[in-house]
Amino acid sequence: MQKKYIKKNFLFSGLNRNVLIFFLFLIFSIVQTDFIKSEESLRFDLESIKALAVKQNKSIKNARLDMKIARNVVRETTATGLPQIEGKLSYQDMAQIPTTLIPAQFVDPDAEEGTYFPMKFGTQHNMSMELVASQLVFNGTYIVALQSSKIYMRLSRESLIKTEIEVKSLVTGTYYLIMVSENLKIILEKNLKSLKKLHYETEEMYKAGFVEETDVDQIEYFVIGIKNRLNSIKRQIDITYKLLKFQMGLKLDTEISIEGEINDIAANVEYKTVLAREFDLNGHIDFKMADTQVKSSSLLLKKEKSMFLPSITAFISHSRNAMRNEFNFFKDNEDKWFPSTILGLNLNVPIFSSGMRLAKVKQAEYDLEKSLNMKSDVSDSLNLGYLNARSRYLTSIGGKESSFRNLQIAEKIYNKTIEKLKKGVSSSMDLIQAYNQFLESQYGYTSALIEFYNSLTELEKYLNII
Repeated sequence: MQKKYIKKNFLFSGLNRNVLIFFLFLIFSIVQTDFIKSEESLRFDLESIKALAVKQNKSIKNARLDMKIARNVVRETTATGLPQIEGKLSYQDMAQIPTTLIPAQFVDPDAEEGTYFPMKFGTQHNMSMELVASQLVFNGTYIVALQSSKIYMRLSRESLIKTEIEVKSLVTGTYYLIMVSENLKIILEKNLKSLKKLHYETEEMYKAGFVEETDVDQIEYFVIGIKNRLNSIKRQIDITYKLLKFQMGLKLDTEISIEGEINDIAANVEYKTVLAREFDLNGHIDFKMADTQVKSSSLLLKKEKSMFLPSITAFISHSRNAMRNEFNFFKDNEDKWFPSTILGLNLNVPIFSSGMRLAKVKQAEYDLEKSLNMKSDVSDSLNLGYLNARSRYLTSIGGKESSFRNLQIAEKIYNKTIEKLKKGVSSSMDLIQAYNQFLESQYGYTSALIEFYNSLTELEKYLNII
């Protein structure tokens, strides 16, 4: 009875496991499906775009791989100064043992002087096993190499930071370009709708005899022009979205959209907060990399100078050798393995290199001088670039505000001209002039927005707040 109960319980627990596995698989499938569906239509604001780009952009991934490579270079360099152990196994089959001539009198005292007797020395099968351990005691180049590997690691880390900044700057610019283009598309759609309505009303007025056919044709010409511009901006938006997906590390067929209104974003930018920040030269990544390069060149010079110093290596070698006429090294027999153990030091003293080492030192000195010049140049360039970016940003603020005011005035004039045309107190030529002025102000405002956001992004890069 007890056995039957245990058997049923075992079957039941097995069934539970199968059911559990099935439900886990089902849940995983549902979650995966939902993820795929959500990935088909993703919506991002600027911060989430930058976060995903930092995570998935290919250039940043490669920079992270460079970091891993640098980390292993440090390990490799460190390991060269730690104990090294090598094992060697050597086997020789003397298929024909070499013959040596010895004076015949060694074998036969009565042999004629000057004659030789051929003899073979050695065995056909010879095997040697050796274990060698070595330790670097002193080497000036190794000490400098350890320091250089850390600088290499630091340079890789700074390169990753710079790549992240560049990628965030790129996606920010692309995001703003999409926002501005979307805003222009909305304006053009609004214009098209208005012109279509005006075209219909003017056509009706023409049928009633209140306006000329030229007025109808002129408005139709506007409608066709707006349609072409609208189609062009739609294609531009599509290409820009693909560029953004490429920069974010997404597949180009992934459906995404962005959040935010261009005018709201422009209104929420805290101009004074950005302008109140001070430029920190030492905190800028380009200056840090230039400083690291100087340190790297200094260590290169130190390494070349260390080549004049001697190096010392300690070692211990233990070997066992066996000679046989038959291949029976691993069988129990009376033939022995003969041991040999050696302890020693190797001292390598550089004496004369015909000026080669001195020439390398001079090259390293010139390279250090170049790095110092480059660091100074980077410092001046960054200070000048910051002042230029700040000036450009201040100019773009005024340009954005004035172009927006021009747009409002041009739209007001355009709308009044339309009303006058409907009342018959204005001509199509007046409408053409008002419309061209309105259209020019729209593009002017769009260009001003692009310049504003580009200058803002550039200034944020200098201030390390992007």
